Amino acid sequence: MTQSTTLARPILTIGGEPQAGAAGSYPVHNPARPAEIVGHAPTADHAQLDAAVAAARRAAPAWRALGVAERVAAVAAAATTAAEQLAAHDGARLYTREHGKVLSEASFEISTGPSLAALLGSMAEAALAPEQVDPQSAYPRLHREPFGVAALVLPFNWPLALTMTKLTSALTAGNTAVVKVPPTCPLAALQLAGALAAALPPGVVNVLAGPGSELAQALVTHPGIDLISLTGGVATGRAVMAAAAPRLTPVLLELGGNDAAIIASDIEVSDELVERLVTATYTTGGQVCMAIKRLYAPAQRVGELAEAVLARCQREVIGDGLADETTLGALHNEAGRDRVARLVADAEARGASVRTAGKIRDADADAGGYFALPTVVTDLAPDSALATEEQFGPVLPIFGYDSIDDAVTAANATDFGLTASVWTGDDALADRVAGQLVAGTVSVNCHGLAAQDPRLPFGGCGQSGIGRELGIEGIRAFTQPRTFVRHPAPR
Repeated sequence: MTQSTTLARPILTIGGEPQAGAAGSYPVHNPARPAEIVGHAPTADHAQLDAAVAAARRAAPAWRALGVAERVAAVAAAATTAAEQLAAHDGARLYTREHGKVLSEASFEISTGPSLAALLGSMAEAALAPEQVDPQSAYPRLHREPFGVAALVLPFNWPLALTMTKLTSALTAGNTAVVKVPPTCPLAALQLAGALAAALPPGVVNVLAGPGSELAQALVTHPGIDLISLTGGVATGRAVMAAAAPRLTPVLLELGGNDAAIIASDIEVSDELVERLVTATYTTGGQVCMAIKRLYAPAQRVGELAEAVLARCQREVIGDGLADETTLGALHNEAGRDRVARLVADAEARGASVRTAGKIRDADADAGGYFALPTVVTDLAPDSALATEEQFGPVLPIFGYDSIDDAVTAANATDFGLTASVWTGDDALADRVAGQLVAGTVSVNCHGLAAQDPRLPFGGCGQSGIGRELGIEGIRAFTQPRTFVRHPAPR
C-alpha cells in the first residue's frame, strides 16, 4: 500500500503517486458567489491519461488474482480511511462551496461512503460466485470475470456517493479503475478518490481531472479502457456511447429522468404527504436524477395540493449552503439556472400558472448566485417543454387527471424511464398501477432518495440509460460471463 495522500491540496493520483496537473490548473467557482474562487483543480494532459490507464493495466492482474473476500476487505478499509480523511480536512465545507448544496447534504454524502462500501461488499461473494447448471456435476458452469480497466466518469450532482458506488462495484468485481471527476466540482471528489487510491495497491485506482469534456472524451476513447461507466445527462450519454462504438467498448449509462408520481384519489392532502413530496422534489435543488419531475393528482385536488406544497416551501431559505439558516442551496451552474428559468418562462407564456415560494437569504441577494426559488406550476400543457423534458431544478408541475388509468398513460408518455411512484393506501391498486408504470424503479408511497435501496439494482430504460448500478446486478454489471463446458475425453 502507498502512503496516505495529503488532502490539503487537490492532486491527481496515477499509479499510486500524487501528481500535479501537467497541463496546469483551472479555477473552481462557488455557485453561491460565482466571483469567488474556491480553489484550483489540476488539469491532466494526454500523457498523464496514458500513464493512468497503463498503471491500471499493470495493477489489474494482481488485483484480479486476489480472492473476492480480500478485495472486499481492502475496499471497505479504504472507504473508511478516505471518509475519515475527508472529514478531517473539512471536506464537506469544501464540497458545499464548490457545489452549492447545503452543508448537511454534503456531510451526509461523505458519511454514507463506508456503509455503502460495506453493504455492496457484503453482496460481492453471492454476485460473483460460479454457477453450476447441474448441481451434481462440475460442468457446465458459469464464471463472472472482470472486464479489466473501467473508466468511471462522475457527474456533478452526487459525485462523492457515486465515487463509492462505482468504485466498490468495479473493484470488488476485480477490475481496476481510472476515475474522471466532474469538471465543475472536482475538488472534494479528487480528495475522496485520491484517498481511496492511496489506501489501495498502486494503480488499482487512478484519478484524473480537467475542465470541459476533452479529457473525458479522450478517456472513453482510449484503447486501454475495457468498460465505461457514466452517470450524467442524456446528451453526454449519447456522446459517450458514440465514442465507444468504434471499439465496441461496453457502456453502463445512468442518465436523466422525467419521473412521474401519481397521487391516488384515496390519499388526502396531509402534512406528511406534502413533506414527503417536497423532499422527493426539491432536495439538492431538484438536481437529482430520480427526483419527482411530474406530479399527477385527481383534478379536484390539484389546487389544494399546489397550495399545500407552496405553503410548505415558504419555509425554505435559499442561499449559501454554509449558512446555518439556508435550507436550499444554489443551483450548481449558470447554465442549469438559466435552463430552469427558460422552461418556466415558456410554461408561463403558454398559459400555465407559475408560483414561487421561499426567500433568498438577504446576505446572498446581491451575490449573483445561481439561485432559484421553489416553484409550482399548474395548468401546464402536456406537450410543454417543462412536461416533456427534465428540468433538473426546483420546479414541480402538477397535472390533474380524471381517472387513474389516464394518469398512468400520461406518466408513461415519455422517452425516459428512470423512476416512478404511486401513492395510495389501497394495496391492490398500488400493485396494479406499479405494474403498469414503465421505469427502472417503481415505488409506493415514497420517491427519490427515500425509495432507493442499495441492495437492489438502480437504473433506467429508454433515454434513462443502459445497465444497472447497486445491488448484486450492479456488481455483475462490471463483469462479463464466461462459460465452461466439458465432455468426456475421446477414446
